[in-house]
Amino acid sequence: MLKLPNHTALKEWSSVIAALARGEQVLLIRKGGIADSNFGLEATRFYLFPTNFHEGGASPAATVPITHWCEAVHTWQIRDLVTLYRLEPLVMFDRATLEQRYRFRSDQAVNVIAVRTFALPRPIEVRMNEQYAGCRSWVSLDEEIDTEGSRPILSDTELQARVQAVDALLAAAV
Repeated sequence: MLKLPNHTALKEWSSVIAALARGEQVLLIRKGGIADSNFGLEATRFYLFPTNFHEGGASPAATVPITHWCEAVHTWQIRDLVTLYRLEPLVMFDRATLEQRYRFRSDQAVNVIAVRTFALPRPIEVRMNEQYAGCRSWVSLDEEIDTEGSRPILSDTELQARVQAVDALLAAAV
């Protein structure tokens, strides 16, 4: 059994996970959840724990499907909105969502993380528990997840080209 060296999972919108899974996006844009004091990269390899944006009192499902995991390959910190807007063509967020991320805890930088996304060979249903609830970025999964047979969504060459494109966009903003 191959598994990540930890049980760490990043809670992320289901729609963002879907974009990562389709290879449409390689960036995560984070500032942390309401329950976090700030955002930090707790692990360089982590599972993706799907969430829905503020479900408005909906009852949580009994299980959550874990279908992908990521490896952080590059990070940037962005401190101005104009620079953040430059990433709009590379992410599923529109300007309003990017601005909302920027304005939340306006004294903190926006963390942009380029990730290599891997599809697990089959979805793993993780039993929901209280520790996974709440608006926080990171959770520690109780289950061991076998990653053997995972496949990268993008080739090394394609991922490297996308990361270089982000570097070029951000360098042009300086």
